[in-house]
Amino acid sequence: MTFFHCKTNASLSKNVLNADNDNKLLLQMILLGNRNVGKTSVGNTILGYKDQEDGKRTPKSVACWGFVAKTEIILVDTPGWWKGFLVFDTPEAIKDELMRSMFLCPPGPHVFLLVIDADASFNAKHLDAVTSHVELLGDGVWRHTIIVFTRGDWLGTNSIEQYIEGEGEALQSLVEQCGNRYHVVDNKNASDGTQISELLEKITETVAANGWGYFVPDQQIFQTIEERRRKVEEGAMLRKSQVKAKRESLGVVGDRQAGLSISETADLLNLPSQPFLWLQRIFKKERNL
Repeated sequence: MTFFHCKTNASLSKNVLNADNDNKLLLQMILLGNRNVGKTSVGNTILGYKDQEDGKRTPKSVACWGFVAKTEIILVDTPGWWKGFLVFDTPEAIKDELMRSMFLCPPGPHVFLLVIDADASFNAKHLDAVTSHVELLGDGVWRHTIIVFTRGDWLGTNSIEQYIEGEGEALQSLVEQCGNRYHVVDNKNASDGTQISELLEKITETVAANGWGYFVPDQQIFQTIEERRRKVEEGAMLRKSQVKAKRESLGVVGDRQAGLSISETADLLNLPSQPFLWLQRIFKKERNL
């Protein structure tokens, strides 16, 4: 049976400790990829969540947990970057969320699931985009990365190996970078439990090859991200208070303006009166026509 639930960072930390103490198999993973490749759908399929919302944008990294058979899974979904855009073109907020994802499953993930859609081309530009974003997470990330190809139904009678070969050097290079670790899922056939059990088997093999170690991020990254978030929030609060003060000021001006002449209104608003007088003459002429 599969159970699914989203948790806060504090709750997740407690569950990790409980899982370790009970000697249960625990797998922590992070979904990566550009926008609209089906990352969230992959996560839902893994955790057996039926109410899938494929295509809905993920604005922030979010951690969820569930049980697949006797394996406890903590899975973090992340915002996607624009396909073909290098990391330098990606907004800071998205990059911060990508890095923050590693701190939502302390002490770090076992694996990264790099999601690629099998129904689209993959060229050198896309390779550069993927590489620059993944390497943002730190050194050694590729040893913990598995490619998950989505929309496997688009392959038709072709095998995934034929697809990889047909796409050319860019995709082949990415597969090699990930140690030839890849898997195909058909999100439209989520009820097929074998595709998830096979994926979990590959994940377990990867984790075992890494000595069951976590990919532990640098705590300085988290501190830097939180400091940037604090400054952004403070800036937003300041702008909000300034807008509120301006609106209140305009409201006072509006009350005082009632019954004043055009020249007096100009003085109140600290504006030159000449244009107002010119408009006043025009209005008088129109009324006399």
